[in-house]
Amino acid sequence: MGTSFATVTEEEGVSVTSAEVDGFTFSELWFPENYVQASFEPELPYLAVVLEGALVKSFPRRALELGRAYAVVIPVGATHGARFGSEGARILIVRPRSASDPIAGCFDRVAELRGRELTWLAWRLAGELRASDAAAPLAAEGFALELLAATTREARVERSTARPPAWLRSAEELLRARLTDRIGLGELAETIGVNPTYLARAFRVHYGLSVGEYGRRLRLAWAAAELARGEKPLAEIAASAGFADQSHFTRVFRRQVGTTPARYRERARSRTFQDQ
Repeated sequence: MGTSFATVTEEEGVSVTSAEVDGFTFSELWFPENYVQASFEPELPYLAVVLEGALVKSFPRRALELGRAYAVVIPVGATHGARFGSEGARILIVRPRSASDPIAGCFDRVAELRGRELTWLAWRLAGELRASDAAAPLAAEGFALELLAATTREARVERSTARPPAWLRSAEELLRARLTDRIGLGELAETIGVNPTYLARAFRVHYGLSVGEYGRRLRLAWAAAELARGEKPLAEIAASAGFADQSHFTRVFRRQVGTTPARYRERARSRTFQDQ
């Protein structure tokens, strides 16, 4: 088996898997439980996506509580520190080429983001950091560009008045809370108290995906996290994620992620072994 194009280091108790491709820097950081990050002033803007765990980022005038599937945009000079929860956290970070890069101009304020493609693309990028084939750097760059583009769109939506109404945000939260239950459109609409057709149309407008596809992405992201932990059998993960059987899970996972669940787990275990 080949060697990953990323490097693995440890800095003050934080495990860092990072790589540079065409000027981009991608990093997957594993922070230990109750870790405290001293206040600092970033020289480059960056996007941080929480894959697992939780943390609080503290700025001079505000604090952001960030849990799994949340993302935050940090502009140049935004002084802040962080305190991590009792389980630590796994964070994916993407930085553009330089502060003068055109995409960096979109990161002009601190923005807390969630939803759409951000979490899914972050998981895909994290997977490529552990890949050992020759296509991994190119694939990682592609996912990073998609992630930054999706972030830019999300930040613009946050600025506008076209934010999802409270009932639609409740629907999205319910999908997350019951992702292993495979809640259907009709049940979701009935629970929220709106017409199913209206819900489907509004959901696609605000989240960019159908309710079914959004739910499928959530289940696959959950399954990827379980695979990375390396504890449960594949059949059990498949069943918990709402797939008919392990074969169905494998087909969908490979189509969406680009590798099989077994191979994804093998890469995750290889990374964990390197950190020890």
